[in-house]
Amino acid sequence: MNRATYYNFIEERLITLCTRVELRGKINILDYHLHSENFYRDLFNKLYTWNLENLNSLVQNVEAIDLIDRTNNIIIQISATNTKAKIDSALSKPSLFSTNYAGFNFKFISIARDANNLRSQSYTPPTGINFIPATDIYDARSILQDIYNLDINTFEIIYKLMYIRMITVSNLAIQFGKRVLYNDVNMKCNNGNSYV
Repeated sequence: MNRATYYNFIEERLITLCTRVELRGKINILDYHLHSENFYRDLFNKLYTWNLENLNSLVQNVEAIDLIDRTNNIIIQISATNTKAKIDSALSKPSLFSTNYAGFNFKFISIARDANNLRSQSYTPPTGINFIPATDIYDARSILQDIYNLDINTFEIIYKLMYIRMITVSNLAIQFGKRVLYNDVNMKCNNGNSYV
């Protein structure tokens, strides 16, 4: 396969996941929000060669922290709510003031919407927590940009991850009210943890 084929497949899957998270969230179906924690853990581990773990599977519902990489000192919050207030709230949680996270880098992943406007905002992380909004806030666009610039071997690894993790259907049409978002979408269904 070539780069364009890999990229087009990855882009379609990631954008579909973001759209489904947002639309399902509007009617309070939040299962994709929970599954996204493990999906982004796996994606970021492959994409950035991190060692993220789902902290919620180790300690139930730690405030402001969904994923942790103790090797690279990274803590991540994953959210479909991408507002400055959401990030400010996360940065003010008592769990971040623990000395356990001194020297860690806080990162925020918006799993439903573009977060570009959040990167230019000013935030006050707790003492000892590093947070640079311009580089520590992720969304589909920034992730796809990082994927687009990968070497072909890593591109293939990300492609295989997306292929294995995602559900596939044929001739899917997604419509919000009268507005058609997608029409005649074809995807393949696989066993295991599937998200789209």
